[in-house]
Amino acid sequence: MKSAVVTGAAMGIGRAIARRLVAEGFLVAAVDVDADGLDEVAGELGGLYRPVVGDIGEWSVHEHAADVAEEQGALAYWVNNAGIDWVGGAHEIDAEHIERGLRVLQQGPMYGTCVAVRRMLPNRSGAIVNISSIQGIAAFPRYFVYDAAKAALLMVTKSVAVDYGPFGIRCNAVLPGTIETPMVHGTLPPDLSREEALRREGLLAPMLRIGQPSEIAGVVWFLLSDSASYVNGAALIADGGAAARVYPYPPLKL
Repeated sequence: MKSAVVTGAAMGIGRAIARRLVAEGFLVAAVDVDADGLDEVAGELGGLYRPVVGDIGEWSVHEHAADVAEEQGALAYWVNNAGIDWVGGAHEIDAEHIERGLRVLQQGPMYGTCVAVRRMLPNRSGAIVNISSIQGIAAFPRYFVYDAAKAALLMVTKSVAVDYGPFGIRCNAVLPGTIETPMVHGTLPPDLSREEALRREGLLAPMLRIGQPSEIAGVVWFLLSDSASYVNGAALIADGGAAARVYPYPPLKL
C-alpha cells in the first residue's frame, strides 16, 4: 500500500484532500493541531486516515508523520496544506507577528517539503503539492505576512522541481481563491447572514460563487496522480477566474 501525508487535515481543504486520497486507496497520515477534529474525521474515513496531532512549526512533527505514513508502505505523496488567516498591514504589525505567521505559513511547509524529499529520494519517486494562494501572486489588503509567505511557497515549489526532478520527485503548487472553509467562515462580517456573506465573497470570481474544498482536492489529486506525470514546478490557479481580472478593492482607511 502506498501512503501520503496531508497537513491541516482536520478541516477545510486539508480534510477534503485527505478524503479524496483515502477514496483512492491511500493511507493518509493526517497532521493537525486540532486533535478533536482529527478524531472526528477518522471516525468518518476509517483506518486509512491516521491522525497525527502536532504543530507543523516543529520539524519533528513532520518526521513523525512520515514515520506513520511509511508504516504501511512507501511514501508516495505529500501535501503541505496547513495554514492560518494572518491579517495585518506593515504599519500595524511587529516582529512577533511576523515570526509567528511565517512559522506556520512558510517554515512549516518548508520543513514538510524537506522531510518529504528525504523520504522519497531512496525510492526515486514521489509527488509534493504545496497549497499556496492567489495571494501569492496578487496582494490582498492588510495581508503583509500571509501574502509574502504564500509567494515564498511558489519558489519552494520551483526549487524542489529543479533539484529533484532528475530523481523522480515532482513538486507543484495550487493557488486557491476564496474557498468555503471554517477559516473563511471566521472572517465573514458578523452583521450578515452566512449565505449573504458567502455570496459577496463569491463576487471576487467571474464565476460569481465561492469555491468548495472538494474542488481544490480534485486539483490536488490531479497533480499528485500519474495523470500529471510530466507536470513539475507548476503553479495551478483554482480561483474561479479571480486572478484573471482587476478587482476594485477600497483603499485602506488610515
